[in-house]
Amino acid sequence: MKKEILVRTQVLLEPEQLKALAQLAEEQGRSMSALLREWVATGLHAQRQKQLAEAALLLSEAYYSDGDLVGYSKLDGEDFFMQGQS
Repeated sequence: MKKEILVRTQVLLEPEQLKALAQLAEEQGRSMSALLREWVATGLHAQRQKQLAEAALLLSEAYYSDGDLVGYSKLDGEDFFMQGQS
């Protein structure tokens, strides 16, 4: 099993946050670090999804505002997929 490489860092929390984090970690039988790593990973993933959604929205606006691009959507998909299979 490959061991995960971790980097030590410091995080400043409010006393109430630290208490709640410690309690939750104890209840789940996990370390506070493991919980924080999970939450950071979740937050980073959500941020990336948000960026992708914003990029898709910008691209869709360009797609639907450009008559030349929208014209391609009228093509029959079967013709496209059948090319070269004769």
